[in-house]
Amino acid sequence: MHQWHDEALILKADKFGDYDAIVHLFSPNHGLNRGVVKAGFSSKRRADMQPGTLVDAKWRARLPEHMGSITLEARHSFAARVMHDPLKLAAVGSMLSLLSATLAEGDQHAKLYAGVVTFLQHVAAGTEPLIWLAEYVRLELALLEEVGFGLDLTKCAATGVRENLVYVSPKSARAVSGGAGEPYAEKLLALPPFLLDADHLPDTWEEITQGAGLTGYFLETRLLPALHRDNPHLRQHFLRVLERRV
Repeated sequence: MHQWHDEALILKADKFGDYDAIVHLFSPNHGLNRGVVKAGFSSKRRADMQPGTLVDAKWRARLPEHMGSITLEARHSFAARVMHDPLKLAAVGSMLSLLSATLAEGDQHAKLYAGVVTFLQHVAAGTEPLIWLAEYVRLELALLEEVGFGLDLTKCAATGVRENLVYVSPKSARAVSGGAGEPYAEKLLALPPFLLDADHLPDTWEEITQGAGLTGYFLETRLLPALHRDNPHLRQHFLRVLERRV
């Protein structure tokens, strides 16, 4: 018998039979896992199955590759704290759906998990929108890195300089300086400053849409096609809600 006990986030929950649930969990030490929660969709447990709920989870199965059974105890529902705000709710749904669609089962991503929890805490706490939106875009960038599709934003692909990096090449996924990229600006992707410096906060909503456009390009043209997956509809919804706020 294989089993583990860990903190986890519920990414997705599907009804299985009349009352059971198949739950997708993301945990710091065991990555993405699925399992059946008995009576998960009963009237007493349904609220605990909401995506964005932080839980104490126990997973067990005969073999590691089997879909196990899960017992869980809810600790905190982040989604419940953002239900009143369409942008917050859309951002949370988008991030959870991306993780569920792109991570391989069982692969450990402790740093990414910590970043996701911090993002959810800031969204639920009512932090300034540009702060948690910047965190959202940085998480998409980190997700690309974690699964092998990272961008190289350290120096200019054409000249090797490390200053004035304002573009990214859609072909090489490498940064390009303003001087080298200006003649080809229409073919390059905008690189907002907050993605180069963790201490830099975006000044405008336009920087957020530029960042989401950058990460979205590589999600939609590199990562998701490699997995034979479509762009999650919840991410598409988030982008529509974001554009209405700009």
